[in-house]
Amino acid sequence: MSTGKPDKFLISFSGIDGSGKTTYAEYVNTMLRKKGIKCTYVYGRLEPFLLKPFIHLGRKILLRDKDMFHDYKDYSDEKKKKINEHPLLFKVYYYIMLLDYLIQLLFRVKLPFMMGRSIICDRYIFDTVVTDLSSDLNYSDQRIKKEIDRFFRFFPEPTMSFFIDVPVDVAFSRKDDTPSIKYLEERVLNYRNVASSYNMTVLDGSCDMNEIKDFLLREISEKVVKLNESNGNRY
Repeated sequence: MSTGKPDKFLISFSGIDGSGKTTYAEYVNTMLRKKGIKCTYVYGRLEPFLLKPFIHLGRKILLRDKDMFHDYKDYSDEKKKKINEHPLLFKVYYYIMLLDYLIQLLFRVKLPFMMGRSIICDRYIFDTVVTDLSSDLNYSDQRIKKEIDRFFRFFPEPTMSFFIDVPVDVAFSRKDDTPSIKYLEERVLNYRNVASSYNMTVLDGSCDMNEIKDFLLREISEKVVKLNESNGNRY
């Protein structure tokens, strides 16, 4: 019986809202656990906790007459305008957001990973930078990569990363909580550039769901399951 330490891994799923990230992350987590591989499903994008009252305050004071669900373009334009008008205020907001996210990543990802736990990330650093920063701040491709790389100085890079690419109209039709198709259009190109920069495996999210699941089973079994079995690790 092998006493070797199991090979931990981190698998991430990224994409615009409605692409199917949660569905496939949950499937992979279930599939691996059925094979006897201990792993943990986590939501890896920023969830505002410390930041939440500041978001509420900003909407009440700076964006009080704007509604992202009623007129997303007007809301988005006004938000960008306010960011430019109040750089100091936004800097405070940015650092609170950064602290909020760092704490979440520490407890959800880094500490479990350091303790040998394998992680399945439904969204990860890529998604926080693309969705929560790049559009509002008009980040260039280079700035997006710089922000992502800064996080990876402290947090693990994925062993395998998947980008689920799907037409924005298809993604929009799948969700009832996405404010506008323009919201997706603002982000999808940045996602595609990030996927290319970080050599993500690109999945066609408009394909049959079972076909994608079969592909994931083959791909992950080859690179993760067989690796551990060949080392005599069953965990």
